[in-house]
Amino acid sequence: MTLLGILEDDEYLPEYGTLVVRDRYSADGLAPLENELLGELATEALSGTVATAGDGWVHGHAGDPFQSVRLEAHDTPPMVVLDDWEDVVESPFHSRSGRVALGFLTGGEHDGTLELGRRGLFRVRVARRAAAEEEEGDVWLVQFWPSADPGLPRWVRRTRPALFAPDAGWQQVLGYPVMSAAWTAAGFGPPRPDSWLDEPLPGDPPDAAICAQLGVEQPVSHRDAVALLVAAGVLVTDGDGHRLAEHPPLAADRVSLPETLAAQVEQAAASARYTWAAADLTSIAAWGDPAPAGDLAERLLVAPGEVPGLLAYAVSDHLVRRVGAGIAALPRRQQPQPVSVPVPVVPSRSEHPATIPGAPPRAGVVGGNGEVIVWRAGEPVVLGRVPDQYRYRAHETPAGIAVATSGGPGMLVRWDGTAERLPTDLGSHPVRSADGRFLAGVEHHVGRRSWDRPHLLDVTTGEVTSLARTDELTRRALAVIDGALFYADGFHVGSRTFRWRPGADPEPLAPGLWQIDPLSGAALERGPDGVFHHRPDGTRTPVPADRQYELAPGGELLYAFQYAPPSVWLLDDGEPEEHPLPEGCDLSTAIPSAPFWETPATLVFTHERGGTSRLVRWDVRSGRFEHFDLPAAAGYRPFAVQPILRPGTIAASTSGS
Repeated sequence: MTLLGILEDDEYLPEYGTLVVRDRYSADGLAPLENELLGELATEALSGTVATAGDGWVHGHAGDPFQSVRLEAHDTPPMVVLDDWEDVVESPFHSRSGRVALGFLTGGEHDGTLELGRRGLFRVRVARRAAAEEEEGDVWLVQFWPSADPGLPRWVRRTRPALFAPDAGWQQVLGYPVMSAAWTAAGFGPPRPDSWLDEPLPGDPPDAAICAQLGVEQPVSHRDAVALLVAAGVLVTDGDGHRLAEHPPLAADRVSLPETLAAQVEQAAASARYTWAAADLTSIAAWGDPAPAGDLAERLLVAPGEVPGLLAYAVSDHLVRRVGAGIAALPRRQQPQPVSVPVPVVPSRSEHPATIPGAPPRAGVVGGNGEVIVWRAGEPVVLGRVPDQYRYRAHETPAGIAVATSGGPGMLVRWDGTAERLPTDLGSHPVRSADGRFLAGVEHHVGRRSWDRPHLLDVTTGEVTSLARTDELTRRALAVIDGALFYADGFHVGSRTFRWRPGADPEPLAPGLWQIDPLSGAALERGPDGVFHHRPDGTRTPVPADRQYELAPGGELLYAFQYAPPSVWLLDDGEPEEHPLPEGCDLSTAIPSAPFWETPATLVFTHERGGTSRLVRWDVRSGRFEHFDLPAAAGYRPFAVQPILRPGTIAASTSGS
């Protein structure tokens, strides 16, 4: 017995809760198996209770956390100590290329490759156990060895149930708004103020007759919904609060249901109980084409008395069909053809502001190929190049152009054209002080041992100061003002906010600060009571909730985008005013091509027209629109460098732009 190769990933992140091992494509690979039911996603079955496999694929039931995965290639059946694993399954597997890799459910594979030593039919063993107590996810061992006659799938060991508890049916009976109140009352999701209980219950209330059977009135508020959930047994009173019942009673056992609703509850209960085991059953049926049904209990490691119900569910869900004494898998049902619906013609906008030729971008652009282009004496000059595959945002600094990139620290392209890595990872959304000297951001490590860490970088000296790591992955940088980093500890409304000056402990600020202007210190607060504008003079005024307003530089003006027809709403002291934009301005706030402020009074948009990238500049004081067509050298979807906003702080070496 020889171990031919190993491929490991200690921080594999599944897509849609599914671990994927996929055959590497090879132009001279073997033809696919004639049995089309073994193709990836050929049936409607999922990954099963542990794992299933087919023609060039293995799917594991992994859940959402990070997983530790080890793939092994052997020339003969390898040994395995069953007591080391909670669940073990063996299945046939076909490789067209003789090479496999970890992949994604939606397509594509990771870089690493495991050579299997040959092509054709294999037996694959998938073993799974829970990770150590301090780790998240599971530990997986996936072993391949060649087999001319690999047989049918067989589950060798189970310690986790193959059949799950039936769904209690309360969501079907009481509705989603009521069940959402259960999760919030039990402490899940973002924190809510006590006043939340008295807010109106959204949506349609549950049936009054069902509420009467539980001895409560039809709910009007969240408080009423909590009382209803306690009466139903979904919530349990726990001290001053509530927790979800570990085993809530079945809705059908507590209340009498109308026939249609009773059928929905029964179907949901069966789906929760049998879905994953039915995928195991479908895998056996697909490889057998048809497979005998007489040994299903032994092959699946389920109680014999459970097989009839499991079979009935798989047949009713169109996963398998009975063929004499056996079962055959059914192909995925064809999706109905889309119906062509006439689209109403929207009248064209009567007002399209004209643009006039204007100046090049004040601080330059980052081209589609990573070249940093600046304008000197009116001509574009390639200052340097950022080699990373993804480039997110670029800032002008006294030392050069800092570009946030994928895969760790970004790049600094200095004014003399030299390029170097930044000394620390500031993430994809760094913030900058008004004078451009400081950059700050949060480094995120996403994995089985995730953590985040805020950093403050003095670009002029290269000095980095950092806060301690946390494992929450929630902190985000808001602003740098007078050498201090302002940050929030979450992405939800009402997050705590802090000011941290290196050498001192973070100071708590008013909660809910969402945006802070580095020029003025003005802030935008989003809390449970609404949105408020903290002006530079210290006054706090409410902001209308009709639009998603943001702070403009200087802290006095608020703005919001409207997509159809394209316009910007400005809010100062009076009523909001709509300002139409030239057609084609990109209003998406997704980086890197989001609108940005070139000066405290000038807003810049990207505009793709006829294969040419154009910048449209709007002076909010005069209302004038300018355009500037970027040269072809800028490539596909370039984005502008965000200039330093405080006058007098732009490096002298950029004055030729």
